[in-house]
Amino acid sequence: MVLADSLAAQLLAALLVGLGGIVVYSSGSALLADATAGAQRARMFGQQVALGTIAAFASAYAAGLLADPIARALGVAPSSLLVVRVLVALGGAVAAASAVPILFVRGVPVRAGEQEAPVRRGLLLRFAAVEAVFGFGAGSFIPFVNLFLADRFGLPFAAIGLSLGAIAVGGSLGALLHGIHLAPRLGELRSAVLVQLLSVPFALAAGASSLALVAVAALAIRASLMYGSTSTYRAFQLSSFRPAERAGVSAVLSIAWSATSALGSISSGALRGRLGDEGWTLNVVTLAAAYLVAAVLALAFFGAHEPRGDVPANADAAAGPHSLS
Repeated sequence: MVLADSLAAQLLAALLVGLGGIVVYSSGSALLADATAGAQRARMFGQQVALGTIAAFASAYAAGLLADPIARALGVAPSSLLVVRVLVALGGAVAAASAVPILFVRGVPVRAGEQEAPVRRGLLLRFAAVEAVFGFGAGSFIPFVNLFLADRFGLPFAAIGLSLGAIAVGGSLGALLHGIHLAPRLGELRSAVLVQLLSVPFALAAGASSLALVAVAALAIRASLMYGSTSTYRAFQLSSFRPAERAGVSAVLSIAWSATSALGSISSGALRGRLGDEGWTLNVVTLAAAYLVAAVLALAFFGAHEPRGDVPANADAAAGPHSLS
């Protein structure tokens, strides 16, 4: 992506980055699930989401600070494509360096026969269906929040950066608090679905507001609720599968989310191009409707489901095949 000039080469590079990202995400999620006990998993995933969100905001802020000195060193304008390429290359180097501490984490040994994939295939498909609905809704609006703030409210870059920072902080706090306070009291599934449903009015408020401050505040609260539910729900998902299955399950669920998210992004862009500002409102409504459907599906599919991925295989065999579905 740093070196390519043509659009085709850029798209190919983005495809490769996405493929690598799925490998990293799925393996990292499985590693975190294996390294934590079931009771602590929601809290640990919340910490992971919170740290990742804050790190993303900090990196964007740092990139803004580095643009001027890099431009002076290269003798070009701060808005030059060369400066952007250098910043992207620095980001890639930091991402690659993150592999070093992971090398010191010991994997969890998995005994032969720990997988019963044919029994849990239906469970995986149900999880994937919920992820697909969530992905379509998220892709319809979330990747374009910065454009939404610029187009609808005319905010300058500095104000947009501050707004995105407030949204990121809200998401991080939600991810931390959900795993600590809500999940232990209400259970992983019910606490996740509850805040997913509570996030819908705030998303709609952001889409309907004519005031930038109100829209940003509503988006920050929405992020707080959804980031909390995401971390807990991910723990619930991976707790339902044995260690040998978790990396593959995480990859399948990530692909299900990403594929429909791409469809949501493409369709939302087409709607905005045709409808103008009203397209933003329709994008937010699409997100809200998808979240409502996904939450209802999650309750319908998993209301009576008890995660048993940490239960030894012989215990599941004694309990019968239905305990794994």
